[in-house]
Amino acid sequence: MKKWQILLLLVGMLWVLFSCGLKFYRELEPDFAAITYLESKGYRSVRITGNLPEGRGCDSDDAYRFSFDAIPAEGKKRVNGWVCGDGEEAWYQEK
Repeated sequence: MKKWQILLLLVGMLWVLFSCGLKFYRELEPDFAAITYLESKGYRSVRITGNLPEGRGCDSDDAYRFSFDAIPAEGKKRVNGWVCGDGEEAWYQEK
């Protein structure tokens, strides 16, 4: 292979990796928002455990609807709950 072909191949591979990374981040952005919200409420070690179906206490226009488990600020035992939000307004409920 000539140098320009190798360079073109490397640039193409970098473009693919960048595109995939950007897509992956956009898919996880709601997860990060929910975790940040829960951490601001005092929870630590937050784990998103699943998506909530529509009609499960969240508005249909919420950006995220997740079930979670985390350790509350005042305890050592994990609690389960739901978190919903749209970026500006959010709420959670422990099970």
